[in-house]
Amino acid sequence: MRAERLEQLFIERSAGAFSLLLVLESASGSRERVTLSAPGVDELSTVGFLAGYLRQHGLSLAPKLRVRRRRGGELEDAPELTARLRGVMKDVRRDTTERGPWG
Repeated sequence: MRAERLEQLFIERSAGAFSLLLVLESASGSRERVTLSAPGVDELSTVGFLAGYLRQHGLSLAPKLRVRRRRGGELEDAPELTARLRGVMKDVRRDTTERGPWG
């Protein structure tokens, strides 16, 4: 089965961009990992890029989405990025509904 929702996101600054590791899951429980290099001046703008990617690929957010960032060699939860991603995805859905799927 094809993965359909984002379960976990790991974000790390790397060589002037951001490296994103997406852990996607299907309804059957199978997982798929996707690595992206994302532009952005900061983590918040990178989340906007990711929302566009998810939309283009027909992916949604899992109810218990976990976003983590790497800082100084350590992973830490990033609840503000989780909230930002949820907000951006909600705005994308609202915009698509208002304009229609093609516009």
